[in-house]
Amino acid sequence: MAAQLVGRVHDMTTVHRFADREYADLTVQMRRGEHPALLFDRLHALGLVVLHESAEAVQEAIARDARDGDAITTATNDEARELNERIRDERVRSGMVDDRRTGTGSDGLSIGRGDVIQTRQNDSDVQVANRQTWTVQAVGQDGTVWAKENGTGRKRQRTVRLPAEYVAKHTHLAYASTAYGVQGATVPASHTLLSDALDASGVYVGMTRGQETNRLHVVAADVEDAREQFAAALERDRADRGLVAATQTAREAVAGFAVDGPVRVVNAERARLTDRIERADRAVARWKQAAAALGSQSRKQRAEADQQEAIVTAAEATAAQVRAELAAPLIEQATADATARLAARERMWAASTAHGTARRLSKRRMARAVATASEEHSAVEAAGRARWRTLPETAAGVETWAVSVAQREADTDPRVTEAQERAGGARHQQHQLVVRQMQERADLRRQVFGDRKPSDPRAKAARWQELAESARRDLAAIEALPPVEAAQLIHDRAEQAQARRKAAELAAADRSAQLQRQGDQWFPTRHQSRPERGAPSL
Repeated sequence: MAAQLVGRVHDMTTVHRFADREYADLTVQMRRGEHPALLFDRLHALGLVVLHESAEAVQEAIARDARDGDAITTATNDEARELNERIRDERVRSGMVDDRRTGTGSDGLSIGRGDVIQTRQNDSDVQVANRQTWTVQAVGQDGTVWAKENGTGRKRQRTVRLPAEYVAKHTHLAYASTAYGVQGATVPASHTLLSDALDASGVYVGMTRGQETNRLHVVAADVEDAREQFAAALERDRADRGLVAATQTAREAVAGFAVDGPVRVVNAERARLTDRIERADRAVARWKQAAAALGSQSRKQRAEADQQEAIVTAAEATAAQVRAELAAPLIEQATADATARLAARERMWAASTAHGTARRLSKRRMARAVATASEEHSAVEAAGRARWRTLPETAAGVETWAVSVAQREADTDPRVTEAQERAGGARHQQHQLVVRQMQERADLRRQVFGDRKPSDPRAKAARWQELAESARRDLAAIEALPPVEAAQLIHDRAEQAQARRKAAELAAADRSAQLQRQGDQWFPTRHQSRPERGAPSL
């Protein structure tokens, strides 16, 4: 249309974006979508096709090899979210992103200092535009984000403050994006993830962002499989189908604005349900992520606690074993000393008894025996008391006494002291671990739930999932009907919902009235007469 209105027209036929002239010519053919198999072979010959054995392998390779500023193109937002999460994990491990204080974006993923993000709604107050990319400089305690603008070319890049509410609703990670997100970008290198959902337009946009390198990543068993997938992608939708198709698309778009009543109702309901589905899906992703984080922390802490418990048990067992090994010979020695002293005392008593009953001629000999026995007893007793400080008075108490004094002496041995100190240190570390884990659980719950009362994130994810599925069913139902019938269905649903609300309000009012009547019966006012004592109750 513009060409017909303007007499002088310039045809631009030379591509200047790419460093490689051969690849520049190749992109023109890619735009036309002609001979996709031969086009694939040329890309493969240039080393620009990378085969992978699984989707996980693709994510790992891109997360590992992609550099800052590279364009990463996926077919769907779900693919972009998964890849963003994998890339962020890699950047956290490498120290490029700080994961200690984070906020949460609209995709349900964490945002920390060093992350690259994209704003998705124009906001003059915040001074951001849709699809601008930023690098996070800091994250506040309440989730506020300070970010510096990327790719402006200015010497002093602008920094903005993104409120936590804007971040949660209109900001997400921007390492990977759909073709709409990278369209218009010019970067040193790009990576395009080919999947069943990527069409010709997505292939063309993704493979023409990099000035130096444009790689196509394909999950395929071999080159033949990859070639078939590439050809199928180029057949799904032409990147540029010409003026006729564009004009028809424009007419359809314009016709969508000039709608009658039923169409307007249906479109409004479709927009409402779509928004509800998107919000519910984000909530499902957020609560699933929270459940995964809480579960991971619980498993990690349980493993740490089990490991420390094993260390404490082993240290206490070692201390007990050392004490027992040192006490065993001491028990034997103490038993021998106590037994020897009791035996010497028996001999002394026997000698004394014999001296008392001896005749005159043997008195002198018995006296010498008593003296000898007394000296022996005194020597044995003195040696025992010097070694153990106490001695048992009866044979029945020897075993208990021997164990007691032997363990007391063993406890003074440096080896026992050292082993007990190690056990005590292990118990202290166990206590510190318990305190640290309690703080970690409190921090994570505060991060997940904020000021709200903690609950089961899996149950919340299930409830949001149910809400999303209900909205999807409602959306499918109205999309399956003509506009007039769909509008009537929407009207009927609204009336049913209003009737349910009124019924609930009436039921609540009735319950409140019943409770009031019961309260009046139990607690009469001062103006009500009370029944006399002994009077029958009503």
